[in-house]
Amino acid sequence: MRIEKIQENIYSLHGKMKDISDYQDIKLLLEKKRKTQINEVFFSIPQAKEISPYILGYWLKLAIENEFQLHFYISNTSLYERFLHLGLHEFFEVINGEMEQYL
Repeated sequence: MRIEKIQENIYSLHGKMKDISDYQDIKLLLEKKRKTQINEVFFSIPQAKEISPYILGYWLKLAIENEFQLHFYISNTSLYERFLHLGLHEFFEVINGEMEQYL
């Protein structure tokens, strides 16, 4: 996975998000944001078809325990539907489509 910074709190997550190193990269990024009192981040997910449970669990922890506001723009319809099926839209803003059409 590669993290591309689009703007200050807007990132694109490219590639597969399956490895523990991907979890660590995302956690490092979001912990830096949390330490600077920034609690709202936008992610574009243009390619991934699935996301590691470690990453999903970490995002849920931030949303529930730390009141982080996470927004996901998911291009893959199957992944978007999986987010809805798991009820993740109750904790995050989840949008089906490219981030560029909304910003």
